[in-house]
Amino acid sequence: MVYQNLHADVYLEGDIAEALTLLTAAAKSSKLDAVAIEARRQRWTREHQDYVAGLRAEREKAQNGSAIDPLSLLGALAEVMPADTIYVDETITHSTLIRQHLPQTTPQSFFRGSGGLGQGIGTALGIKLAAPQRPVALLVGDGSFLYNPIIQALGASKRHELPIIIIVLNNKKYEAMRKGHVHHYPDGASASKELHYGVTIDGPDYEKLGSHFGFHGERIENRAELAPALTRALAATREGRTALLNAVVTR
Repeated sequence: MVYQNLHADVYLEGDIAEALTLLTAAAKSSKLDAVAIEARRQRWTREHQDYVAGLRAEREKAQNGSAIDPLSLLGALAEVMPADTIYVDETITHSTLIRQHLPQTTPQSFFRGSGGLGQGIGTALGIKLAAPQRPVALLVGDGSFLYNPIIQALGASKRHELPIIIIVLNNKKYEAMRKGHVHHYPDGASASKELHYGVTIDGPDYEKLGSHFGFHGERIENRAELAPALTRALAATREGRTALLNAVVTR
């Protein structure tokens, strides 16, 4: 039953693969207006190029100064990581930026857990098990990271030889909690008195948590350190070791 039309003119229900096969055959056998198709292609090519240029300008703006903006981190990923890297996202505050700016150009390259926080490392390990030849990088906020069974998951990575890169976007706060306070209780004490309990995170040295298993770890505080640290993390995974990068971000 179709219950959301999402502005579609026509809905075709059924098996996805079979439906696409039949639609492709129907499209190829129909009379196509080549001029209209070319005009439409040119229009949307321009739209896409303008959109990509806008994103590029945002990343370039984030290169100013020595601090790490999440956009400068995403720019470093584009510079260092292989094109077939699979990214797993378990952020909240930075999730929109990540979806817009991640350098993914191949299928099956972006995954996000569902149902709640604390699944990021397990999801990344499962994806590495399914795609052992591809690099796997988990992007996770420090608040989200602490929901995970960290030691157990790192132990599984060691035991089952599933090396991944874990990048903690560490802004030292549970920003989603603060936003939730204000959103749900706009007239409450959190908004009027700026009392945001549970927001500030006095976390551990995330980069050291893998030391129990002989894993690679680095704390990154300056933008210039991003690309070299990612290069070393990638080399560690090729040696069979998971890498934890504690990236101190500005927002």
